[in-house]
Amino acid sequence: MKPIRLKIKGLNSFVEEQEIDFLQLTRGGFFGIFGPTGSGKSTILDGITIALYGDESRNSADFINVGCDEALIGFEFQISGKEIKRYLVQRSYKRDRKTNRPRSGKCSLMDITSVNIIVLEDTVTGVNEKCREIIGLTKEDFTRTVVLPQGKFSEFLKMEGKSRRDMLERLFNLQEYGDLLRNKLKKKLDQEGSRKISLEGEMKGIGEVTQEALNEKIEENRLKKQTFHKESELLEQIIKRYEDNREVHDLQSELVSYVAEKNELEGQKKDFRSKEAGLERHRSANSLLPYITRYENVIQDKANKQAIYRESKQQHEIFKEKRDVCKRQYEISKERQEKELPNLIEKKQRIQQALEEQEKLDGITM
Repeated sequence: MKPIRLKIKGLNSFVEEQEIDFLQLTRGGFFGIFGPTGSGKSTILDGITIALYGDESRNSADFINVGCDEALIGFEFQISGKEIKRYLVQRSYKRDRKTNRPRSGKCSLMDITSVNIIVLEDTVTGVNEKCREIIGLTKEDFTRTVVLPQGKFSEFLKMEGKSRRDMLERLFNLQEYGDLLRNKLKKKLDQEGSRKISLEGEMKGIGEVTQEALNEKIEENRLKKQTFHKESELLEQIIKRYEDNREVHDLQSELVSYVAEKNELEGQKKDFRSKEAGLERHRSANSLLPYITRYENVIQDKANKQAIYRESKQQHEIFKEKRDVCKRQYEISKERQEKELPNLIEKKQRIQQALEEQEKLDGITM
């Protein structure tokens, strides 16, 4: 694994966002990180470990800075194998208000080798497992070999037995030469042992082999070979006849198929004729369609006009009734006028006389 770039914020000693460009640092070869205790040297290694495995090498209960409520980590690295691949891990942690410990938030692992970024995982468990698969090391192996915490170098040197062997196998990809090779050899030995026991049993069943018995077996084998060659020649002849007969059989089968198809087409021919006659009738009916349509339009127009006539007739009856009512009212009014007119004329004359007398009286008074 080759580190490319690390961004950390709110992690241990770092409050503000810090970015470390490892490519810039390694241009001159080796580089060192120096500073007093508590300045954040180990925090850089912690950031890499947390990004890859979701936990730091020192297994601290709280790695979020006391002045921050969250920590952000982004780590870009490169894996060189058959092809060079670049990856970016991003994680965020928030302080739990109840326990005051870091609680994992959003996280993702992306393949950024090409312009088209591919999101490989976006869950905590998925990112942890995928990083372990890509790097090929567990967190314990990583912190013992790549990122050695303070005071842990002597522990690495003193490792022995199965722990040291297993770790070296994972580091140098020697599993196929370790337990896998031992298991493969053991399985092969078990198979050969079983075969040996089987052969020994067969040899005991055969008993002692003499030269005479061996010569008999050789002669028997020669006769069997002759028989085999004769049978092989006979088999070739049979195969040739079979191929010839199969070609004839295929032609006969093809002929039967064509005859069946012909019979089917003959049967369909009658159907086609029947359909053709129906089609002809249909065409004749289509030629009459304009006349039928015109006749239906005339019928419809007649029905509409009859409806209009009935409606007009009803209106005429209504107007006739109204006219008769008006005529009777006029007769009544005329008769009343003839009766009341003389009285009205008489009243008018009396009123005029009264007015004239009133005028005379008004003149006298003045």
